[in-house]
Amino acid sequence: MKRNSRRRQRRPALNYEKQIERKRHDEYRSGGFKCAHCKQWVVINPFIGTANRNHCNMCLWSRHVDIKKGDRLSDCHGGMRPIALTFKHEGNAKVGEIMLVHHCSVCEKISINRIAGDDIEDHILQVFTESFMLAQELSAELAAQDIYQLVKTDEPAVRTQLFGSI
Repeated sequence: MKRNSRRRQRRPALNYEKQIERKRHDEYRSGGFKCAHCKQWVVINPFIGTANRNHCNMCLWSRHVDIKKGDRLSDCHGGMRPIALTFKHEGNAKVGEIMLVHHCSVCEKISINRIAGDDIEDHILQVFTESFMLAQELSAELAAQDIYQLVKTDEPAVRTQLFGSI
């Protein structure tokens, strides 16, 4: 029996965005996603507080997926670079947990994300030290959005939260 020498050619995708979204959904269902920045597999695990994660525990980059916190309705999907750290607002000027500040490389939105239990502490500390050299415009934008950028004098609090008592 002779095989047909012509190979089937795949038709181009009619709805590329829908295919990408389906792929992301399948990744989340399988327990993780591939980081768009460093290409590492990122595990989603509700037992370590990563059930709603959208950032990589290795490079700390995120993906712009939310318009409002947790809604997953953004069409941007740009890479979000970790640019600084801040404290969660606890009210009455109380200092809360450390949070990552991300900046979208596509639309320039700034967002704040919780640090997960499996995020690499040394990488978080690196974001903290690199934030001292943040561009003046970005620092001003953080201040305009009432986001307190942690500074050198906050280092003891950062180290205590990351590594325990110092």
